[in-house]
Parts: sequence; structure tokens; C-alpha cells
Amino acid sequence: MNFFAGLLLLLMPEENAFWAFVGIIDEYFAGYYTEDMIESQVDQLIFEELMRERFPKLVNHLDYLGVQVPWISGSWFLSIFVNVIPWESVLRVWDVLLFEGNRVMLFRTALALMELYGPALVTTKDAGDAITLLQSLVGSTFDSSQLVFTACMGYPAVTEARLKELRDKHLPSVLVVIEERSMKGRALKDSKGIATKLYSFKHDRGSLVEESKTTEESVAVADASVQLASCSSNLNEMLSSLNVDSELEALPDPQDQVVWLKVELCSLLEEKRSAILRAEELETALMEMVKEDNRLELNARIEQLEQELAELQQALADKKEQEVAMLQVLVRLEQDQKITEDARRRAEQGLAAQKLEVHELQVSFPPSYDCCDAGHSLFSVE
Repeated sequence: MNFFAGLLLLLMPEENAFWAFVGIIDEYFAGYYTEDMIESQVDQLIFEELMRERFPKLVNHLDYLGVQVPWISGSWFLSIFVNVIPWESVLRVWDVLLFEGNRVMLFRTALALMELYGPALVTTKDAGDAITLLQSLVGSTFDSSQLVFTACMGYPAVTEARLKELRDKHLPSVLVVIEERSMKGRALKDSKGIATKLYSFKHDRGSLVEESKTTEESVAVADASVQLASCSSNLNEMLSSLNVDSELEALPDPQDQVVWLKVELCSLLEEKRSAILRAEELETALMEMVKEDNRLELNARIEQLEQELAELQQALADKKEQEVAMLQVLVRLEQDQKITEDARRRAEQGLAAQKLEVHELQVSFPPSYDCCDAGHSLFSVE
């Protein structure tokens, strides 16, 4: 929000910037910057669904790398692209956003950025490389006209009605998650308080018993705790193993028994919470191991394919060398054949010339001539 307010201060006086800031937050981003950030979480789920509809291959690649879409788009939406894309592009996006009067342009701009730089993200092989590359590419989006054109003309189906439908779909799940989170927070807080009371009970049992006697409310809570303990199978096992009867007989007052049962219940709740946390940690570790195994398997497969590709390239190079050698041999054979053909042609021409000379001699010197004269004449002619 500080970047948002800073940009407004650059464009207008301080008071006008303040009221513009308040109006934009209240009108366009209600529920965005609250403690639970409900609207922001809902919008992230909506954008992830739109991404899976528009770019399934890219989302699958990000899932393989372990990159969640909200990790990328969360800062875009919360900052309204301030310090994400260049200032000129930010102002162009804001023009459309304020003109339309809703958050549709946020989704269109984010989808346009994914369309422009998605092909580059598919080539990455690591989560850190993917996020770093996307931040670098998005930060160099200086062509604001192309960005706005792609956002407005490329995604006409992303309308306010469509977003409202998706909000109604994802809002209940977000509320459930927030409620579960708040319950876990309260349970953790209560467990810390119970642990504190347990410590106090171990070190100063008399004061805790006296406090439980003085207030009727504490007695009611203790009774409810006893009922809850009787319903819990884990507590029954614990009580049966620890010989509850003897412990209860040893306590001088029923209030002491109630406090003791409450302490045991607190201990069981603490153990249960620790077991749940441990199970979650083990599940997370298992998922990480599965992902790592998949990555190792894919890396081995990629190395094998690269090796096969290198072998094929080497074989192709050898074939090309053989082909070049064969071509050279064929060229030499053609040259030798041409030389032979020229020699044969010259020999035929010489033979034809000799035959012609003999014929002329026969015509010039009839058979009546003496052989010596004929030979002498032939010698003279030669």
C-alpha cells in the first residue's frame, strides 16, 4: 500500500492523494487489506482457476517445480502492479482499472503477462529460476500498448459477472480455512494457558484448589472438562493405566479431584496437539521426498535422453563424413571416366584420320604403281 500511496502523491497534492487513496481502497479493494485478507485470498483462487483454464501446460509445469500460482500473483494484486511492471505500464493499467470501476483489469493484466512470458517459464528447471526469470521479464514490460491490448482484447470472457460467479464459488472455502485457522490459534492459546496452569498446579497446588473453590464458573468449567474426559477414549486408557481410584481416594477434597482430572485432560490435549503437528510434519516430509524422487527420476531420464541424442548426433556426423567421402570418390571416378572418354575420343579421331589418309593414298596411287614407288611416295607424304 505504501507504493500505491507514493504513486498517488507523485500525481496529485497530498490531500487529494489521501482521498483518492481512501476511495480506491474502499470502492475497488474492499476486504483486500484487512486482517484476514479474505478478498485477496478469494482472488488468488479465482486467478489460479483461470490460469488452469487458459494455460494448463504452464500450471502443470509450475506444479512440477513446486511453485504455487498465488506466490506469483499475490504481490501483483496487492501492489496493483506497482514496482512490478514499469511506471508507464502501471499507469496504463490503472487508467483501465479506474475507468471500468472494478478489479477485472487486474486479472486480465496478470493473464496477459502469463501469456507473454509463459513460454519462457516452461523452459525453467527450478522453482527459484522460474520466479527470478518471471520477475525479470515482467519488470521489462516497457511496451504498455501491447500489454493493454493483449489484456483487453485477448480475454473478453473475463468479466465482472464471471468473477462474481467464481467469488461465490471460492468464498465459502476461504471462510472455512480462516475459521479453522482461528480455531487452531485459539486452541494453541488455550493449550499455552493450560500448560501455564499445569505448571502452577505442580508448584502450588493449594492456591489452585483455593482459586477453583472461590468461583462457581471454574467449577462449571471443571465439570464440563470431566464430562469431556469421560467421553475421550484416550483419557479412559490413561485413567485406567494410572489407577484413578487410588488417586481419587488420596485427594482430600472433590475439588482436588476435579483439578487433577483437568490437569490430566490438559496433558492429553497437549499430547494430541503434538501428535497432530508431528503427523503434519511427516506428511510434508513425505511429499517432499516423493517430489525429490520424481525430480531425480526425471533428471536421470533427461540425462539418458541427452546421451542418446549425443549418440545419434555422433552417428549422424559419421554418416555425413561417409557421405562426403563417397561423394569425393564419385567425383574422382567421374573425372577419371571423363579423361578416359577424352582419350578414347582422341584415339578414334586419330584412327579416322589415318584411315582417311590411307584412303586418299589409295586414290592417289593406284595399284599399278610399283611398291617401291608407292612406299617412296608414302614416305614423302609422311
